[in-house]
Amino acid sequence: MVKESIPIIELLKEEKGKILIVSHENPDADTLGSALALYMFLKKLGKDVTIACKDKVPHFLDFLPGVEHVQRLPLPEVFDVGIIVDASGFYRAGAEVRAIKKARIDHHVGGDFYGQWDYIDPSAPSTTTLVYELMKAWDENLIDEQIAECIYAGLATDTGFFRYSNTDERTFELARELCQKGAKPYWTYTMFSERESLAKIKLTAKVLETITLHEEGLVAGVTVFDKFFKETGTEYPDSEGLVNFPRSIEGVEVAYALIEKPDEGVWKVSLRSKGKVDVAKVANLLGGGGHKYASGAKIRASSYQEAMDKLLHAIREGLKEAGLLKVVQV
Repeated sequence: MVKESIPIIELLKEEKGKILIVSHENPDADTLGSALALYMFLKKLGKDVTIACKDKVPHFLDFLPGVEHVQRLPLPEVFDVGIIVDASGFYRAGAEVRAIKKARIDHHVGGDFYGQWDYIDPSAPSTTTLVYELMKAWDENLIDEQIAECIYAGLATDTGFFRYSNTDERTFELARELCQKGAKPYWTYTMFSERESLAKIKLTAKVLETITLHEEGLVAGVTVFDKFFKETGTEYPDSEGLVNFPRSIEGVEVAYALIEKPDEGVWKVSLRSKGKVDVAKVANLLGGGGHKYASGAKIRASSYQEAMDKLLHAIREGLKEAGLLKVVQV
């Protein structure tokens, strides 16, 4: 439902200075689609707006309208307003963001609070739909085909192309509206899911050999060692979606993809739940966050075994809370 008075709209309407729209690092379709849609909308209104991301736009997102305008963080300027989208705080930008006023547009639970301009709704299926609400409340006539495509991309991917538990009647109604405004579902799916490189397929083959079951099949995961990227000529963004392979195994409640990132001195973990376990809480135990059914974190560890021990300990806590593991009384 569109709200009649939204503080962040009033802020942006009155702002005469420089505005920065930021996506989180290692961007996905929701954060980049949100940032691009808002960027193009504000440009139409004559605003002085910049869009930026710490990382380069990955191949699987390079079809989104407006990606050629994305600059790389950090930027030397101090902006009057900085807005981060689809992130629990500006720390998720992965680089310094210099802005006098800051705000979040997000659908994650918890996170940093920047004041009255934040626009957060954990019930939203994607952050792009929150950006869509803002634009409809401001001037719906400015939502063109390119903006609709960016909004739809975030909605489609964050709902697993309408397969996940955050898909409901409202989700399909939003998709219908976006299609009316020019979004093309088949094209979006094809561009996002059917453009894999041979190198990515070879990476997937190596990763699938690492599939491991834990806790009598309640947990399954894969590991992406840094050497796999070197051996296949791939990069970190090519690990996108690999967590869905262990998630698809019958009987698994929690899936993970543990990815080695020696350049940062961490192991990145992506977590997925089939519904019984709140993996946002699991990620919080590891210093990360996200949604109940999809979350992530960075684990600082000196070895693979240490990273696995920390990860499995956190997952076991989630299983216990869900009543799937017995709590042993000492």
